[in-house]
Amino acid sequence: MRYIQIIFSISLLFAACSSPEPQKEFVGDRQFRTTDPSRLYFNNIRSTHYYRSKYKPANADLYRNRKLSFDNKRPIIHPVIVNNWMSDEAYIFIEKNEYTGGWSDTLTIRWSVEDSIGGEYLLPIPSRPEMYELSGKLYAAMKEGQKLEVKDAKGEFVPVLENQQDRSAFQTTMRDYYRLTELY
Repeated sequence: MRYIQIIFSISLLFAACSSPEPQKEFVGDRQFRTTDPSRLYFNNIRSTHYYRSKYKPANADLYRNRKLSFDNKRPIIHPVIVNNWMSDEAYIFIEKNEYTGGWSDTLTIRWSVEDSIGGEYLLPIPSRPEMYELSGKLYAAMKEGQKLEVKDAKGEFVPVLENQQDRSAFQTTMRDYYRLTELY
């Protein structure tokens, strides 16, 4: 009986002294990478500001800001944080509401400063890098106070994100995404 206790103690000592597995190396795009501390902060502190839903095919969580307006009488675009925690990645997707005026095939957003047209942002084929780039440009444009308009189904430009609540929700979501991916 004594020998069994000694052998058990020695095997327990060897198991405790063995080195842990090396941490896996991230191989994806840097702008999408998340870490355990950033996910922990987001899940414990910031996620209460969002509606969470599951996207089962990718085993990911979708986060939509609770302050977003769901009015369909005016065009509204808003970012959605997609937390793909199985791959240690998070993405930012752009969603459009069910605007009664209809949307053009290609999401076209025109920005202007003090009644002079500055340029256009286009999203012809929605992909992760394209949506990341577009949402970053929109975030910067809102921070600079630029006026934004979106092309509707008739080909006319209609103001978008002009409501302070919608702008604030968009900017908050982008800041949270940048913190989640440690780019902020």
